[in-house]
Amino acid sequence: MRLFESLRRAFRWHRRTFAALFAAVAVLAGLNTLASRGSDGVPVVVAAHTIAGGATVTASDLLVVRVPVAYVPDGAFADPGPLIGRTAVVEMPSRAILVPSSLLGADGAVAAGDVALPVRFGESATVSLLRVGGRIDVLGPSGGSEYGVVAANVRVVAVPAGGDGGLLGGGQSALVLLEVSSAQASAIAASAAVSSLSFALR
Repeated sequence: MRLFESLRRAFRWHRRTFAALFAAVAVLAGLNTLASRGSDGVPVVVAAHTIAGGATVTASDLLVVRVPVAYVPDGAFADPGPLIGRTAVVEMPSRAILVPSSLLGADGAVAAGDVALPVRFGESATVSLLRVGGRIDVLGPSGGSEYGVVAANVRVVAVPAGGDGGLLGGGQSALVLLEVSSAQASAIAASAAVSSLSFALR
């Protein structure tokens, strides 16, 4: 009985120490559980380190890890081979899972002599109408107070993934990547400096 009372007093005096110990054990158990689940997951390709937007992806940029199925986004890649040589549309942090909207594919390749220009449109909700490979006219201030076609018949090479706040930037209006000539890029940039841009589908 005295032994029990002594243990109870010791527990009261050192309850914070015991609580910290129990918490540490719980965290360790949780990490072990996640690790065991990860070993039973599915293989996905992730960034081995931060990949800069616009960079050409190499084999050393990629890593295959196993992730629980519940955490694998739609379209995630399991094989790094087809991704080598493609261009990163956005900066991808280390361990980010690569998905189709992260990279330019065959449909997103830019023609020789043209450039891929990120363009922010004033009405972000309308960006959901765009599709990779589709063609649009970019509308904006085209001289003086006139508002008209700034760049005609340009091709969309990348659009934001569903639910993204922006392809290349934070929570602002979504950025879209367009294939344009150098002259069209200059015209769009000059127009965007004056007012917001919009587009018309072709």
